[in-house]
Amino acid sequence: MVFIALVILWLIIAACIVLLFLRTQKGMRMFRVLWRSNKVRIAVAIPPLCILAIALAFVYQRSGEEAPALETDTLFTDYSRGIIIGMRDQGAITIDTACNLDQAQPELAYMMPALVAVYKDVVKKPTTARLVRLDDTLTLSFDGYKQFRNRTINILKGVKKKLGPRYTMGMQSIGESHQLTITYKGTQWNNEQLCALPAMEASIREKVDPAVLMSLMRHISDFDFNYESANRRRGLLALDSGEGLAQIYLGAKRLRAALDSAQNNEDAIATFYPERDLQGVGVEWRKSPLKSGWVKEVLNDVPYYKANGIK
Repeated sequence: MVFIALVILWLIIAACIVLLFLRTQKGMRMFRVLWRSNKVRIAVAIPPLCILAIALAFVYQRSGEEAPALETDTLFTDYSRGIIIGMRDQGAITIDTACNLDQAQPELAYMMPALVAVYKDVVKKPTTARLVRLDDTLTLSFDGYKQFRNRTINILKGVKKKLGPRYTMGMQSIGESHQLTITYKGTQWNNEQLCALPAMEASIREKVDPAVLMSLMRHISDFDFNYESANRRRGLLALDSGEGLAQIYLGAKRLRAALDSAQNNEDAIATFYPERDLQGVGVEWRKSPLKSGWVKEVLNDVPYYKANGIK
């Protein structure tokens, strides 16, 4: 962009000089004499054509480098499916053959570990819970019991305490199967809410503060997966690699490395400044009002995330 701006500036300056020259009688006579030569016409035409070719090549290169926009719904549906498959692989649940996970609603899938935990707390000898349905409705079946009696009330009470008023739920007993059905009636979660679980998962793995990781995403991209910084880095954390949710895990790993090598938390956070130059920030970020102000904003929002359960 700077190159094109300079070219345009020089063309304007050259055009002004030529126009001023042609306004004189001597300039007009000289122009008429020179313009009769084919060589002069060709020489005059070549520079604009070269500049036009360079500009077109630059625009074409820029358009070719643009990555396709990521579909957020697909990212979180895949992540939700991964949660359920992970629980199955760990033996926490089984998945009914009729259960289709292709439309798994994150607002329900994210709650699965909490639901199974409530069930195991209430029932003394719990069997393995079976997932019957997971799309816009979650149905979890507890099999092998003739009667549930008070356990039904206690499970519903425990689940309601965990999930809050935006979820509606009920339990139905059919023979030895006791099915808990839950629907989500609140507004659809935004990217900030949906990123919280992967951020906590990544933070546990790398032993970093998830509230710091969430605050970094907020002040770098505002949780926009298609964000692009001025230095052409894309994603939630504007890293030079990874896309989608992968940047959360890469960001947690990089935050761990920065904390290990930096003198303090402020220096570690400063390395994530999205508009950083090629030389990096190091300790020089304190001399820049923009960088130091940005670091302060990140740190100021950490208590907010901790107060909202990100810890």
